[in-house]
Amino acid sequence: MERYLMGVIDVAASRVPVVKPQYAYYAGLGTRYVKMMIRLIAYAHCNGLLVILDAKRGDIGKTMEQYGNEVFGEYGVDACTFIPYLGPTFLPDNSTQSWMPWLRDGRMVITMVRTSNPEAAWLQDQRLDSGRFVYEVLAQGAKEWNQDVRNRTGNLGRVGGVVGATWPEQATSCREHAGDDVFFLIPGYGAQGGGAAGAVEGLVNGRGELMGTVNSSRGITLDGWFDRKSGKPRVGDPFELIATAIDAANADLNSALTAKLGRDPY
Repeated sequence: MERYLMGVIDVAASRVPVVKPQYAYYAGLGTRYVKMMIRLIAYAHCNGLLVILDAKRGDIGKTMEQYGNEVFGEYGVDACTFIPYLGPTFLPDNSTQSWMPWLRDGRMVITMVRTSNPEAAWLQDQRLDSGRFVYEVLAQGAKEWNQDVRNRTGNLGRVGGVVGATWPEQATSCREHAGDDVFFLIPGYGAQGGGAAGAVEGLVNGRGELMGTVNSSRGITLDGWFDRKSGKPRVGDPFELIATAIDAANADLNSALTAKLGRDPY
């Protein structure tokens, strides 16, 4: 498995800027797989890639401090996803009981805003007395937290937001509330059913800049091996199939961006 994933990184390094390991798929297999994940993160960095860890951490005080030591210190990632239900607990500056020491080192917190799963509507689509939806409040929070972190870290740290490709209308509103400077992590493209047009809806900010990255996991590392219609394995070298899958996704997304912007952004 480790050799395979190193091969995936080799193929991806010349085609994408960032990789996003999902912590649960390593931790669920045991401690030695977490150690493997740490080696793969280091290998990705050696290949010039940024690493977002999808670990969805979130707690308070000393516990939050330990989560920061885990994901940024032990694992060495550049960014980590965050659940904001307890509020922006990465922000307090009381000694080390937050993630501020890591944000001052140039790391990023990526908070949930409008997630790609269908169950998200139960909470995130609740309309408040103010008339705004919960996800719009979270997008506004990401904007304010990002500005706060930038001010306090000399523009080194950042706060981003998770906005799923499966909800293009909500993505537009999320970008409006988050503003131009919040980086969006956009899951849901490909295997989860999100199309390219939906994936790029919140990607472009008001200045016409690409402020985010679109995530495709199974669509690259698994679906590339199989014909989706027949379910049968494709014939060929697995890493060539992965390269083809990445190139196809990039072309699909670039076509959607060109249609949205009226020009080829590259």
